[in-house]
Amino acid sequence: MAEDNTLTKALVDVRARRAALQSDYDRIAAELTKLRAAEAALTSIVEGSPLEASDLHGPEGLRAFATERAAPASGGRRGARGPRANSAKGRLKALLGSAGPQGLSHAEIAERLPDVAPNTLNTYLSMLVTGGEAIRNGDFFTAVVPDEAENGEAEAETDPDAEIRHDAAAE
Repeated sequence: MAEDNTLTKALVDVRARRAALQSDYDRIAAELTKLRAAEAALTSIVEGSPLEASDLHGPEGLRAFATERAAPASGGRRGARGPRANSAKGRLKALLGSAGPQGLSHAEIAERLPDVAPNTLNTYLSMLVTGGEAIRNGDFFTAVVPDEAENGEAEAETDPDAEIRHDAAAE
């Protein structure tokens, strides 16, 4: 009886580990496909050779690459959904947005985004704070609440001297 229970627990554990590894495998395979397409495109540009469908691993890769190249670049946004949901910066922004009013410490962010390199994380946090998309309070980072950002813009718009200062600075 005890042996059946042990085997059942082992089976559940193996299935859970397999599911986790399959998820990681799928994510890594998708990233590898993107990197291969990027490598083929860059090789084509650098060497001046024509881009072949076989370089992008089949017609799906070529279509995906052509769609990405044809999509208009619009500032820091990518399409209607904003930053890519699976990019490090997109995941960081989503994490900060869901962190609540206190925010998250650098260590907590690094713990929740273990696949992001420390230097990349530091760079993105710095960019978000400098760009006004995040606020740093001591050791904690929070996302800017849309109302706060709009209020800052509204105050600048209602300041009559702001236009005069802007015109003077332009001269």
